[in-house]
Amino acid sequence: MFLDNLSASLLQLCDAERLSYERASERCQCSSKHFANIVRKRTHPTLNVFEQICLGFHETPNHLLGIEESDLSYRAPMAVMEIRAFPNMTGKPMFPVCPRCKASLEREYLSYCNYCGQCLSWEHLKVAAIIVCL
Repeated sequence: MFLDNLSASLLQLCDAERLSYERASERCQCSSKHFANIVRKRTHPTLNVFEQICLGFHETPNHLLGIEESDLSYRAPMAVMEIRAFPNMTGKPMFPVCPRCKASLEREYLSYCNYCGQCLSWEHLKVAAIIVCL
């Protein structure tokens, strides 16, 4: 997927600016053969070459890989504001609820949800709504 997205972005940029692989590779300070192999999905760029490509085209890594800002929203912490209570079960367990996927979390104070990967904030746990599940 990484190489597919990168290749598609590079093809689009080269077409838009009417650049040959040779001129594009000069911009990115790498060999034209290596650049062509990346575009043709025959080789992966090293981190240094990927950085040079980003700098050469004045693009962010996320943009070159087709990652939208909304795709990264799960990294911003969301407050856990609900707790599910099961009074009819032995021990009367209570489980915090992930604010994104609404799954019951196995325990409190996890950094991320086990199911969707949402970053969690626990600062409002004391005022969380308790949902009784019968």
